[in-house]
Amino acid sequence: MKKILSIVLLLATVFTSFAIVPASAANDDGLRNVSKGCSYTSSAPYTTDANKYTGNYRNKNYTELTDGKYGKDPVGAEWYAFNGKSEYFITIDLGKTYSDLARVNVQCGKKDSWGIVLPAEMTVWGSADGKNFTQLGTLTDETGGDVVNHDYRADIAGEYRYIKILIKPDGAFCFVSEVDVLCGYVDTVSFSKGNGYVEGKEIFGYAEKTEISQMLANMTSSAGVKIFDKSGKEKTAGIIANGDVIKKYDKEGKNVLNEYTVILDGDITCDGKVNAVDYVKAKRFVLKAQTLSDLEKKAADANRNGKVDAVDYAQIKSHVLNTFNLYKKYEPVIEHDGRGDVTDEFKKMDTSDNIENYTSYDMTLKRNSQTEYGITCTLDGGTVYLTLHKTAWGTFNLGKWEYTEAGGTKHQFVSDSTDWEYVYRVGAKRGSTQWSGGNHDNEQMDSLKLFDGVSGKEIVLNVGQTANVKNLKIVETTRLYWGDAANGYSEDEHYANAVRTYTIVGPQIKLAVDYEYLKDAYYGLSYTCMFPINKKYGLYCAFMSDEELLFVAETLKTGAADYSGKQYSGNAADRCVMWGYGGREKYKFDVRVLTPETSCNNFDNGSKTFFWDMNTTSNKLYFSKCDGRAQDVVKAGATIHTECMWTFYIDE
Repeated sequence: MKKILSIVLLLATVFTSFAIVPASAANDDGLRNVSKGCSYTSSAPYTTDANKYTGNYRNKNYTELTDGKYGKDPVGAEWYAFNGKSEYFITIDLGKTYSDLARVNVQCGKKDSWGIVLPAEMTVWGSADGKNFTQLGTLTDETGGDVVNHDYRADIAGEYRYIKILIKPDGAFCFVSEVDVLCGYVDTVSFSKGNGYVEGKEIFGYAEKTEISQMLANMTSSAGVKIFDKSGKEKTAGIIANGDVIKKYDKEGKNVLNEYTVILDGDITCDGKVNAVDYVKAKRFVLKAQTLSDLEKKAADANRNGKVDAVDYAQIKSHVLNTFNLYKKYEPVIEHDGRGDVTDEFKKMDTSDNIENYTSYDMTLKRNSQTEYGITCTLDGGTVYLTLHKTAWGTFNLGKWEYTEAGGTKHQFVSDSTDWEYVYRVGAKRGSTQWSGGNHDNEQMDSLKLFDGVSGKEIVLNVGQTANVKNLKIVETTRLYWGDAANGYSEDEHYANAVRTYTIVGPQIKLAVDYEYLKDAYYGLSYTCMFPINKKYGLYCAFMSDEELLFVAETLKTGAADYSGKQYSGNAADRCVMWGYGGREKYKFDVRVLTPETSCNNFDNGSKTFFWDMNTTSNKLYFSKCDGRAQDVVKAGATIHTECMWTFYIDE
């Protein structure tokens, strides 16, 4: 790898077309940099040879990180490169203790094609003696996008002399240019990790009945902060409520520097509590029996996906009944017990394609309700159960998948809360895309028909009726749209027709989709096949291609509640096998695309196949299409065919 990087870095000195406008530190007007010129210790750099890569990337006497010089191009002289370890550190001695610490900025480099990858995580720690450190915050990327240089920032507070940055890498090389430790009066509001989240001018993450004193205590700096209710009356005690306004004043307490609105999930009545009245309001809104203000809609959007639907009012109702916690998604992750990349442990695993292609299997089909079908079969003495359920916008999608042992122990592998089918980012013009398909709406069903795959006869069931089948075919025709479903669809937004053909044979599911494009469609990164899996049954994912093991990911047993978990990617696999832990290892799931040329085509950005450590309870596999950078266009008149397959088996 070092030889390869040496060649790349040499090329970078020749081709000046790679140069970009230098990034600067985040906007810190009024704060003073107390780390410039300070000494530091750190993990060893990639090279300490001051003459290596002369005039470009190099390490110069351990001064780069506090010399006030920011990176200008991917491998300029300002960068300090880390390589080859699972964690790096930088510890700066500020020379004296500061009582008005306010912020830490770190500039990182990015050039994925050269192996220079942004960190998986960076945390900032403080110490008075250089030995005992306290975590002060997590550095977040303030830059975003696909530029080369990225500014990370964390608001901090306390009296410390030593500041440490811990870096968890996400690739071969991690480049850092500058670390700025800033002091002064903070003019914004931020919270200690896991206690409130600021997004733009709104604050999320607090639970009902939270005391104002607790919110103030969670702020990294509560100086100059006042809290008002939505009518403008100041609140000095009591509980926070949806619509409360947080104002940050200057040091003199005269001028408002920043203002934020509290969004409290479920608190539609804006009283700081969630009860049956809130649930009824949400339900009536979904049923179009009443209207809600924009502020009330934000509280009603319990799962924070940008819309208010039946899922939201069901969550609010369950919260009121104490069977669901609306705020669990905001809880900080304490347990970090996964080891990450463990490919070496599995080099001897069996990667042969020994999955049977089922054509006949005894099954029972039942129409559970107007909105759900259930399919049951036996496997190894137990019962496999799969549902096909109707979404709020009318399509039928794959739902829950579970297995009940002969002794009665039930294992739910997949819930019905997320999608298996395709999900597309697509728009009418380049540079603008919207979600459609799967669990993201913007798709309407024209027809749904069920057939006996052996005889070819159509199966029609009333609610409660059953049928015995050996091969079940389900044909669903739909229309795909770009646009806002809430405002209704127009033919101008109808860009494609799709015919889904599900073939369900016992513990095996196949999905073939035929698309007919009516308009030019511009694609961003999209997904042609997915698989959501409970962590207990899908902690591990083996990526394979042509019976060759490419990589094995081991995710965390407790993932991030805020959907910020790692995405294990960079492997162009067309088949993945997942399994769990804790005595459940024998339950295996083989997921593959049968048409890789149309299912995961034409890009190399690392997302072709990836396994996402999605949240605290679930992981999710994605086979991806289009790269999201150039935005591929599918022309009107094109027809595309894709196929994928999910198989559950018991590996004794």
